Amino acid sequence: MAKGVVGSKLITKQMPWHANMTELNHLGKALIAKPDKFESKIGQLFTAERYSDNPLTAMALKEGRQENTNSSVWEWDMRGANTRPLVVLEDVSSGEDFKGKFKGTFKLKLDENWYEPGDVITPGSTNKKYQCRVQEERVPHGKGFIYTMRLMSDNPQAFVPAQYFRPGTQWGKLYSQYAEAETQSGSTQYSLPVTLSNRMSRFRKKYKVTGDAHDEVLAVKIPDSTGTYHDSWVKYAEVEYWQQWYRELERGFWYSRSTDTVLSANGRPIRTGPGLQEQLEDSHVQRYSHLTARLIEEYLMGIFYSRVKPGSQRKIKGYSGEYGMINFHRAIQDWAQKTGFIQVVDTMFIQKGSSEYNENSLSAGYQFTKYRMANGAELELIHNPLYDDREINFEIDPVTGYPIESQRITFLDFSGEGKASNVRIVNKNKSYKLGYVAGLCNPYGPNDGKLMSHSGNFYEMHVEKQAGMHVEDIGRCGELILSRN
Repeated sequence: MAKGVVGSKLITKQMPWHANMTELNHLGKALIAKPDKFESKIGQLFTAERYSDNPLTAMALKEGRQENTNSSVWEWDMRGANTRPLVVLEDVSSGEDFKGKFKGTFKLKLDENWYEPGDVITPGSTNKKYQCRVQEERVPHGKGFIYTMRLMSDNPQAFVPAQYFRPGTQWGKLYSQYAEAETQSGSTQYSLPVTLSNRMSRFRKKYKVTGDAHDEVLAVKIPDSTGTYHDSWVKYAEVEYWQQWYRELERGFWYSRSTDTVLSANGRPIRTGPGLQEQLEDSHVQRYSHLTARLIEEYLMGIFYSRVKPGSQRKIKGYSGEYGMINFHRAIQDWAQKTGFIQVVDTMFIQKGSSEYNENSLSAGYQFTKYRMANGAELELIHNPLYDDREINFEIDPVTGYPIESQRITFLDFSGEGKASNVRIVNKNKSYKLGYVAGLCNPYGPNDGKLMSHSGNFYEMHVEKQAGMHVEDIGRCGELILSRN
């Protein structure tokens, strides 16, 4: 049934649904054997536009953001910052309220033995007032190490406040400082890579066509991409099949959940990989009730800050449903109007039009689809039809009446080192398989004495593929998710 016409009084005849086996009876009831019914479907099959509703698939096919591997599991190394602060485990001299006063030494217990005598460290106060130097070799103590420290100050009344000795407080190294003719030297920290792993999912799909259904419409002429006409109904079946296949792959790239314990009919575990949404659960996820330009700007600051220097590299794409795109437009429009920007350039939105009613007609209107922020940050919004799909999104926003998912914005940073994209599709080499299971008929006509796989008057087509989504660094991605609670 067409969307939006459930219960409509205008319906005079309801075409029946069917699944899996396509029979002559199905074609006859739906009048689908008429040649004029094929045009739009064939046009969709033989043009690249059939990928337009699948943004990730289109991204991989058109922009080359995909790679192939020989294994269904792949690993990669992620290297973080070159250094990190150490953490206070306990206050080992809690009875001292003015540590460092009168130019004395004091004890500091940290979680690692990285700092050497001469290293100057700080608890990260805004004015860097409490710089302290390691005076002696650290001593193991329980799960941590005790450092003997001296406040870098000539003021005998200066001391380090007690708040910087509480468990969980961080201390970071600034530099190392020494006297003349020194034999000691400062420490060096090494950032070892963290190995991450991901894996693919195995996707399969089939369709069946009976011999009678195939034979009945052999006289129908169907054009291919070269303009050549073919006598076969199977092209129509493949249109429906391939459209659903690529839509299911797209859903898998976004929504697949990783699992090892679900068993298939043959008793073997179904090993599935995580889709984008599962991978981004550990990224920058923020829930919102009202979208504003400031919220977007501050949210993206959390992604870029201290990771990507200000400039042209701060570019990110946001995938959202149609209502999310409207909310984005309204948020930027509201910001532009409050700042007076719209009043300055509003003449740009009025253009000469054409109309049979007035020779001096005008057209007005605009839509914000890109937001250029301070420090070079740039967000471009892209429509994701899956977030609008009522076939899979049943949770409705009580305020708008549309799926809540339509207002989700998924932020993906595709830039990467060298030519590799931060977000890409990974395919297993030689995993794409397609074949027909023929009976008394096959895709090319009646079976005239050739070997058969079964005795029925129908044939099947099966396809299988192993693929998965790869996000090199989830810290450069994230999601804004609508929450009315």
